Amino acid sequence: MPNSAAPLVSVERGGVAEAIHLGHLAVVAADGGIRASLGDPDHLTYFRSCAKPFQAIGSLGTGIASRFDLRAEHLAIMSASHNGEPRHVEIVRDLLARAAVPESALQCGAHWPIHEPSAVVARRQMTEPLSVFNNCSGKHAGMLAAAKALDAPLETYLEPDHPVQRRIRDVIAAFTKSPAPTIRYGIDGCSAPNPAVPLVAMARSFGLLVQTKEETPRAVATAMTEHPFLVGGTDRFDTRLMEATSGRLLAKGGAAGAHCTADRESGLGLAIKLDSGDGTWTAVAVMAALDRLGWLKPGEREALSAFARPTLRNHRRVAVGIVRPVLQFAVTAM
Repeated sequence: MPNSAAPLVSVERGGVAEAIHLGHLAVVAADGGIRASLGDPDHLTYFRSCAKPFQAIGSLGTGIASRFDLRAEHLAIMSASHNGEPRHVEIVRDLLARAAVPESALQCGAHWPIHEPSAVVARRQMTEPLSVFNNCSGKHAGMLAAAKALDAPLETYLEPDHPVQRRIRDVIAAFTKSPAPTIRYGIDGCSAPNPAVPLVAMARSFGLLVQTKEETPRAVATAMTEHPFLVGGTDRFDTRLMEATSGRLLAKGGAAGAHCTADRESGLGLAIKLDSGDGTWTAVAVMAALDRLGWLKPGEREALSAFARPTLRNHRRVAVGIVRPVLQFAVTAM
C-alpha cells in the first residue's frame, strides 16, 4: 500500500534538504467534522502521552480529588510529561503522600530528570535514578491513588483488566467517540496500556476536552492551562505554548512524533503525527499548523519563534542549517 503521508518538516544543511519528515494532520470539530487534513486523517496512531489528560480523568473518576484533598497542581502533574525538576518531584510525592501510597509502588520505571541541571544535581546525590523522576510518574501516582480509593490491588494497577485501567478505557472511548472494541492497545514506555485510534479521533478528543461541561474533564483542562510548568517544565514546548497563549490553547505532546492541541475559542482539536517517529522537530510542524489555523496572535508567535524555525547546530553549537515547516493545507469554514 503506498505511503499517504505528506511532507511536514524539512531539515536542511548547507542549503540541501537532508531529511524530510512525512506525517499526518487532522483538525476536527467536537461534532466530528474534519476542518483540515494532510496525509491520512484516519491513520491509526498511538496517543502515547497525549492520552494523559484522559488517563487523569479516568483516575479522578474514582473520587480521589475529594477523598485525598487534591489541588489543581496534582491534576496537572497527573496529566504531565514532566522534566523531573524539583517542583515536579515535590508535587508527585505530595500526591502519593495524600493517598498514603509508598513511592516504591510506582511501576513507571526510573530515569534521570529530563531537565539536565536537575539531572546533574541528582547524579551527585545518588548512583541510580528514582522512579519519581520519570516523566510519567504523576500519571502513575494518580492511577495508584485511584486504585487505593477503589480498594483495588496496587501491585497490578497497570494490568489491562484492573479497575483503574477499565475506567480509563471508558474515558478514551467516550472522548474519541470510538467504540471500545475498535480501540487497539499497546504498552507505553512507562508500562501503562496506551490506546491507538484514527488521528481524527485524537483530534476530536481534544476538541471535546476544551468544550465539555462535565466537571472532572473541565478541572483537568483548567489545571493544565493554569499550571503549564507542571505539564512539562523549563523550555518545554507544551509549557511555553500554554504560557504564551495564557491557556487559550491546551497542548499535550507524546512520544514518536505525536502531538495534540485544542483551541478554546474555536473548539477545534488538532492532532499531528510524524511518520518517522522522531519527535525532535514535531513542534515545527505544530507551530506551522497553528499559524495556518490563525490560532496564534502576533505577540504569541514571536514568543514561540524558537520552536517555529529552529537553527540546526552541531556538537560545538555552530549553526550548520535550519529546520523549517513544509506543510500546506486548506481550512474548511465552520
